[in-house]
Amino acid sequence: RPGTPAARLPDDIPPEEKERRRRALEELQANIAEEINQALLGENLEILVEERRKGKWKGRTRTNKLVFFQDDSDWRGQLAPVQITWAGPWSMQGRLNAPTPPRD
Repeated sequence: RPGTPAARLPDDIPPEEKERRRRALEELQANIAEEINQALLGENLEILVEERRKGKWKGRTRTNKLVFFQDDSDWRGQLAPVQITWAGPWSMQGRLNAPTPPRD
């Protein structure tokens, strides 16, 4: 990276090796993220709902994890109680634990 001490070092790593290392790191990160998310299976989390996308509501947990759930009501901008039923490395899916969104 420009401006770092490493920028002064010779770039003697072949592009193929750089790519191999990048893929290995991405795979490791995906495994770690999935393990963390899998620990949330069955948990009831409060989701701040952002938008509806492809027929599912999309929102985030207090720790910024992406969660999708289905419901016909308008949950935009609301906090939805969701039980996590599936977890992958980059997102989770869940089941809504409330009949309708609360309204002021």
